[in-house]
Amino acid sequence: MADKEVTQIGMMKIIGLFRKEGFKGEYDSFQHVSGTDREFFVVMSNEQEIKTLFRVSLTLNAAECQYVLDDKHTFVTEDADAS
Repeated sequence: MADKEVTQIGMMKIIGLFRKEGFKGEYDSFQHVSGTDREFFVVMSNEQEIKTLFRVSLTLNAAECQYVLDDKHTFVTEDADAS
């Protein structure tokens, strides 16, 4: 599941959940949590360009902050896996 792209509908549901919870910012990336199609990792950045990793569950309608990303943390993309 982790290699499956997040659909446009999935992204809209996630964005709707973030808005409902009052989160504001830019959505940098969306990725499925391995083994499920209803949970996602989302990287979001705020006005100060601070990036935060969230775990989002559409089943529970919940977005939970995992940690703030810094220079030592990166979000794995499919391009990075290919090399």
